[in-house]
Amino acid sequence: MKRSVWITIITIITVCCVTGGTFFHVFRHGMGLFGHGGTTTADSDLEAFDTLNVDANLMDVTITAGEQFYLSCEYSEGLEPVYEVKNGTLTIKQRSYWNQKWGVNNSQCSLTLTIPEQTAMNKIDVHTALGNIQLEGISASECELLSNLGNCTLKKCSFDESDLTTNLGEISVRDTSLGKAEMNNDMGEIELKTCTFGDLSITASMGGVKVDAAQDLDGYDIELEADLGSVHVNNRSEGTKYHQSGKDGELEIDTSMGSIELTY
Repeated sequence: MKRSVWITIITIITVCCVTGGTFFHVFRHGMGLFGHGGTTTADSDLEAFDTLNVDANLMDVTITAGEQFYLSCEYSEGLEPVYEVKNGTLTIKQRSYWNQKWGVNNSQCSLTLTIPEQTAMNKIDVHTALGNIQLEGISASECELLSNLGNCTLKKCSFDESDLTTNLGEISVRDTSLGKAEMNNDMGEIELKTCTFGDLSITASMGGVKVDAAQDLDGYDIELEADLGSVHVNNRSEGTKYHQSGKDGELEIDTSMGSIELTY
């Protein structure tokens, strides 16, 4: 089968999967891109916590280091965040209304969470059906981020374990220690710049992957494969596959349609 035919088939399948998954998650609670209009702002000091759980339909989430535990948000009617600190865990969910009229308006919800600098979090778990997720200056033992439709952006963070997933969006990570990490993206680019990691597994269905490692990988077991793309290691072309044996750690990158660039 011709290369162009394969590309067309993969594109159609991926678009259908992403669209279907996004609509399922956005509308399963009766709330999607539809609100009642009007915008409300709110902010509050928070009790100390070391675990964060966020589950939202439509929300941009920003988590940054600051002076105190603090939450601020701006939301359209029908997208109000509901939060509670209990037993050291901050849980954030989103109220939604069942009786929505079909139509698209300017509904929005953005939430910013501040965590005191030098605070070592136990676990960060953020899931959004539609919205961007941003973290800066945050440390945690575990970090799991999922955006069905939106970007994941990390800067100057540190984790022992991390799991980053987007169905349609970009994953961008800079100056971050990822620990043992896994990344998945159905449609969009993945870029890591000046990052360190233990074992790292990256899968991209449609989109390129760039990894700039701030560490020596000469002793790593490396497996790179681009089904419909090219592989470059330290600016040297390796065709569509590259393998290196080692015992210091494992790095595996696989793209269905997109190129791979690895530098260290």
